[in-house]
Amino acid sequence: MELNGPAQQVWIFLGENDHWHGRPLYLAILELLKRHGCAGGTVLRGLAGFGAHSRIHTASLVELSSDLPIVVTFVDRADRVARVLPELTAMVTEGLITVLPVEVIKYSSRPVGPFPPHLHVADVMTHDVAAVRTDTPVSEIVTLLIDRALRALPVIDDQRHVVGIITDGDLIERGATSLSVAVQRALPLAERAHHVAELAARPQRAADLMTPQPVTLAATTPLAKAAATMAQHGLKRIPVVDEARRLIGIVSRSDLLATVAEGLRQRPSEALQMPAGAPTTVAAIMLRDVPTVHRDTPLTEVLTQLVANEKRRVVVIDDERQVVGIITDGDLIERAARRVHPGMVRSLVAWFGGGQRPAGLEVAAQGRTASDVMSSNTITVTADTAPAEAVRLMIRHRVKRLPVVDAQGRLVGLVGRAGVLTALSHGNIPERQE
Repeated sequence: MELNGPAQQVWIFLGENDHWHGRPLYLAILELLKRHGCAGGTVLRGLAGFGAHSRIHTASLVELSSDLPIVVTFVDRADRVARVLPELTAMVTEGLITVLPVEVIKYSSRPVGPFPPHLHVADVMTHDVAAVRTDTPVSEIVTLLIDRALRALPVIDDQRHVVGIITDGDLIERGATSLSVAVQRALPLAERAHHVAELAARPQRAADLMTPQPVTLAATTPLAKAAATMAQHGLKRIPVVDEARRLIGIVSRSDLLATVAEGLRQRPSEALQMPAGAPTTVAAIMLRDVPTVHRDTPLTEVLTQLVANEKRRVVVIDDERQVVGIITDGDLIERAARRVHPGMVRSLVAWFGGGQRPAGLEVAAQGRTASDVMSSNTITVTADTAPAEAVRLMIRHRVKRLPVVDAQGRLVGLVGRAGVLTALSHGNIPERQE
């Protein structure tokens, strides 16, 4: 952290018995400073003193239990002090806060890695987490996933103990549905309702579809350990439990990467400290075998490529392999719904789910090409981009993957969230990224 030069020193004068939500106020202030990424904080306990009430307190043997003066002080940049002061002022209902200009001659600290060491899973997890019971029918599960824009649901018992988890992939792998939740969400409302109605006749319950005894995390788990656990097991999200294994939240890969991106935003001049031996560029973690099409590739060929590709995505390039767009199955279904009749949309959906190639596809797609269905203005990175910068771009632009180009802008690979999380936690590089 850069802290040399002009800075500010904050002094906060309290009483030893001052509390904040049942905790000593000085400890609550230290936690606040940690959450805001401040350089540090020190608590000083007075030998004697008095405040506005004029009563003198001392640390003599006769009065060891007195409400002695407490001073909390910290030094940081003016912008960070300005961000933390409103919360400090609200917490200190009785006391004194002063801010003085100071000149920092020297400041040094040990590298702490890409994840803030003071943050735990409880600080970034989703607290209002949806869950299902073991007897919840598949139609309700899919409806909940679609309506709440989720990709996974913990399965709990009557005491909220986590007994399993159901992901989008579990539903497809176990034959409950042939379509990803993302594709179902892209369907027109009538088609979506039709698909869910078909599921209502299926006998599967959550117990039939879930992965039992899933990996879980304690709320006190440091973020670095949570990231390593996700990378090791190839997981996108993990339920968070209390000491009795009761569900209290869920933490996702996106939650962890967002904390790294926020640290980069708050400290743009600081180089992110990576674990020893971790990949330093996206070239080391990218996928190199990327399905591609051109702008003028007939739509029927684009569809064939999407069906053949397990990840249901292709990158659109020009004759020089410059990236001009990207196409996913969800993009295509959403755009097709505006142009073709409902029967053809239903046929396309069935084809993506492993059914037969739709009859009349060539007629419906006649004259249309990849340029008609692609998402343009694609964000790219170069092969020598640092993983941390890839994280920043993913979070800022809300994308899951980035095409990787060489110095001439030609496509050479694709990097996803799984790859950058593995690099940040320095685990094994996955063969596949989602």
